[in-house]
Amino acid sequence: MILKPGQIFGIDNSIFLLLSIISFVFIFPILDNEFIHDFFVTVAYTLVLLSIFSIIESKSKWMQYLVILAIIANLLIVFVQDKYLMAIIFSVSAITFTIATGILIKHIAQHKNVSIAVVFQAISGYLLIGIIGVLMNGILLLFNENAISIPVDEARFSSLIYYSFITLTTIGYGEIVPSSVIARSVSIFIGASGQIYLTVIIAMIISKYVAKKRS
Repeated sequence: MILKPGQIFGIDNSIFLLLSIISFVFIFPILDNEFIHDFFVTVAYTLVLLSIFSIIESKSKWMQYLVILAIIANLLIVFVQDKYLMAIIFSVSAITFTIATGILIKHIAQHKNVSIAVVFQAISGYLLIGIIGVLMNGILLLFNENAISIPVDEARFSSLIYYSFITLTTIGYGEIVPSSVIARSVSIFIGASGQIYLTVIIAMIISKYVAKKRS
């Protein structure tokens, strides 16, 4: 079986989720071959969605259907390049990742102890916010190519991942900047969301650690 309780492909779902996100965020942007690049991003993105499917409670049928819809939509992008359809697909994925981040926060809150799985889930939730930022910025660029100033000689989607994650971490080197009012608002949202997430998760983990030390 591909999906087992707490596992996917025989790997703990927390580990698989983190590995799939890392492959999507850090590995595929460095691929130069266009065909391999497109193939890998589709596979990596599908694995992220599949791993999210494995962490959803069995009672959340509507969420399972949403993830399945996101997986189908992701595969559909390979054959259809209409910007309106792509905007809908990106929106469905963004909603899916937002809810998945909430589920991860819920899992972390419900754990009594700070385990490796909790740490992996905390890291995955943070990286998912970055991917949500990629999708939001991607939607902006579909309708306004000048919303974000990306150098013309660089791979557009890889640059979008880079920009979204340096915004999430509030590093902001300045070589890629938001040029429209909406893009600036999105960048503020991404940066603020990342910092709020870190504040909440760190508070949860420290409180669990302190409670365990006192017991």
